[in-house]
Amino acid sequence: MKGLASRVRGLLLCGVAVAATLGVARADGIGNRSRVQRIANATTELDVNRAQKLLNEANSDSRSLAFERARLAVYLGDCQTAAAILAGPSFSGEEQAADLVELTKTCSGATAAGLVVEDKKQGVWIRLQDERDRVLVPIIVDVAVKARATMVRDLGVVMPRPLRIDLVRDLFSLAAVTGLPVTAAETTGTIAVARWGRVTMLSPRAVSHGYPWQDTLAHEVTHLALSRATRDNAPLWLQEGIAKREESRWRKPEPFDRPGRYDRIAADALRDGRSVGVDAIGASIALLPTPEAAGIAFAEVTSFMAYWIERNGVAALRLLLADLKGLARGETDQAMISVTGFPLRYWTALWKKDRLAKLKPDAPQADAEKGKKGKKPKTPTKNARQRAVDERELARRVRLGDLLHATGHAPQAATQLLRVLNVAPREPAVVARLARAHVDAGDLGLAAKLVESTDSVRSSHGAWMALHGRFLLQSRQAENADRAFRMGVAIDPLSETVACEGYWRPGGRDPAPTAGKPHLPKDPARRALCEAARSAHDL
Repeated sequence: MKGLASRVRGLLLCGVAVAATLGVARADGIGNRSRVQRIANATTELDVNRAQKLLNEANSDSRSLAFERARLAVYLGDCQTAAAILAGPSFSGEEQAADLVELTKTCSGATAAGLVVEDKKQGVWIRLQDERDRVLVPIIVDVAVKARATMVRDLGVVMPRPLRIDLVRDLFSLAAVTGLPVTAAETTGTIAVARWGRVTMLSPRAVSHGYPWQDTLAHEVTHLALSRATRDNAPLWLQEGIAKREESRWRKPEPFDRPGRYDRIAADALRDGRSVGVDAIGASIALLPTPEAAGIAFAEVTSFMAYWIERNGVAALRLLLADLKGLARGETDQAMISVTGFPLRYWTALWKKDRLAKLKPDAPQADAEKGKKGKKPKTPTKNARQRAVDERELARRVRLGDLLHATGHAPQAATQLLRVLNVAPREPAVVARLARAHVDAGDLGLAAKLVESTDSVRSSHGAWMALHGRFLLQSRQAENADRAFRMGVAIDPLSETVACEGYWRPGGRDPAPTAGKPHLPKDPARRALCEAARSAHDL
């Protein structure tokens, strides 16, 4: 793991440190070193037009300038050109350039047949690895534009145009385009990376039942903005803490946001000895050993940055970003002292005392603590084995329900799913399945009751939100229905049930002539999604 961490740390620093090193080591004279550094800084700050202008004005063919041309090409999404530049003999065996050389090779293969769609008016450039994702482009552009505007409002950062986004089909492609090891992505569940001047993220079709891809896009845009604002000198805890804060601020609040949960997770982890530590997350959260550790790290940095901003204000955050831009990596304390008068360790200690220590544990945890002081708690081994058996049984019944429903036996499917729901009463995936089964069985009243309120489920789910919106629309609650449909698309846009606003064709077939035409949304973007989802279902 140490070797892996070192390699990824090298990739993370390659944007600034390697470029500067090559410039100093290979340039002829002070003037050329200065020029190389200015080019490297412009590229890091995403000012690619200025970097290109400086390169065009450079009257030299030095290795340092060639490296910067290759690096700029990567930032522009042109891995083929970058690979051609770095394939020359002058970079053969160059240890400091090895990571970028390897990245350009893998990136070239992954993006060679990509479809580029650019909305020049909105200033968004999107490269699709799978042409079927083209239907998502209008929605991606809308989210990107709103997230970019939020960066100006919240951080004072004006993002250059175009904003570049790569949408890839799997984790292998994500790794190839960004340089993040596949093993790290698999371990921590990484689905998107902001690196090399652009956002690279998985297509929603790559994940069963989707994922919160719109908030993920906003999260990664924030990383780009912070890199631009600080010349990539922001420490990881600040990067991730602000990115988590900003990932939902581009839109209106939604029922399942629950921002206070990060404080609770961080407090529980601190109390139980599972804390990762704000300043101990290493080179990347994606390199942490388990998904649980990654979740705790995200919660801790989010809670900490929210507390820090509450105490010091947004103006102090902007000053901190400006100070970091003029400092070297590892000089975060100097910036913190300059802005607030105190170093990081002071603020983390205060955060733990003022925010986390005041949160009392939940009742089950309190009972567990009593057990430690009094009677010895019963061994959980038997109960754990029983839970594993129960979970397998529940999964078997869900699968059986899916098969029965798909083969036209909706009432029997409902019977199986109801048994699961009795054990997992607020599981949205189960509730949505049962509601669908009731619809196909003709029990619309039962279906409507299942999706009547967001209080009946513990988290958001694409199909559940679509069904919720369908019955809201039938109750003439058009505005609330539209919000529900948008929330469904924000998770699982290429599902027929979601894209078609809570409607589907039984078994993927067109309904009988007496049933009328299949439902199509009035909203143009959702209508296109619905048609695409049905076309995919027919293949």
